[in-house]
Amino acid sequence: MAVSTAKLEGKAWARTHFRGFENIFMPSFTPDLSELDEEGIRHDVRQSVAHGCFSVFVVPLGLSPDETERLLEIVSDEAAGRVSVGLPIHDETSEGAAESMARAGAAGATHALLFPPHTFHADTAADLERYLREAIEATDLPVGLWATDGMQFAHLHPSNVVVDVYARLAELPNVVALKLMTTLELPIVFDLCEKTHDKVMVGGVHLGLMPLLVKHYGMQWSGAWTIEALQSTEERHVVDYLEHMLAGEWDAAMEDYWRIKPGYDALFRLIAPMLPKGVHPFTHLKYYQWCVGGNGGLLREPWDPNEREFPLTAAERKAIKDGFQAIGIEPRTESDESFVVGAAAYVRGARATDMPDKPTYVE
Repeated sequence: MAVSTAKLEGKAWARTHFRGFENIFMPSFTPDLSELDEEGIRHDVRQSVAHGCFSVFVVPLGLSPDETERLLEIVSDEAAGRVSVGLPIHDETSEGAAESMARAGAAGATHALLFPPHTFHADTAADLERYLREAIEATDLPVGLWATDGMQFAHLHPSNVVVDVYARLAELPNVVALKLMTTLELPIVFDLCEKTHDKVMVGGVHLGLMPLLVKHYGMQWSGAWTIEALQSTEERHVVDYLEHMLAGEWDAAMEDYWRIKPGYDALFRLIAPMLPKGVHPFTHLKYYQWCVGGNGGLLREPWDPNEREFPLTAAERKAIKDGFQAIGIEPRTESDESFVVGAAAYVRGARATDMPDKPTYVE
């Protein structure tokens, strides 16, 4: 079967475009959570550009397929080629994943991160590979894979990461990147990098491992995660950290690392109780973004019951602001009510009393 030109160009495209950080981009809603807030969404795209991101990773939290498509259309229109636009794909079947990628590409997405949902079961490594391969081969989009240590594959590999599957899939022309989960142990990071770095763009998320990955495995990108937890648009500490490494300016990079380390430690203290349950604290991450100029705004109630155990509390909001001050950044000082309804809606006159429910927030 002939391979399309778009597929063949995928790896070269990634070499050019995957440089720097990809942030987590979450939807903004009207205060009643019924509709997308286009003004807030467009504001956050501009913020992502100002932070120096190469890409935004659009996480369609609580959205229907039609809403996801609309969100991508707004983001892509506002991005106007200044940043790339990626999103996660984790459908139950390879056919569903292929359909989701087709809709995403039509709406303006430039690439996708493909991984099976937590409910996916594979009896053998061949089952897992078949799921991923069929979805990849059905799209022309550049595809990244996520090496995560979710427990569902413990019967296939001691690390829960089926290394040889990733190594084989890395050969496909439109598989362009491999994201390394923060919690992966160093031996599995080594094994993955040894077997894939010459075929795909390896991207680590753990700031402490980045010097090794840059120096020995050609890493030049990282994502998706909330870099806004450790920088502002004026003080781009995390972006500078990677750029100094890529320029071979190692002393400057180490100065950057130790500058941001107190904030990095504070971030991990905050999310440490959540990680064992596989929780991504999206409302907390949105608060980080709001503190340095993002739109903010509460999210719809998460579908994952584990995430419902971790609403954003007043103590956590204070800890987040303290973390910024520990790295020399003064967080936003206006009322948290602006965060609750979203800064754009707040300027339009919306207030927290307009929200019938606050499922992810504690006063």
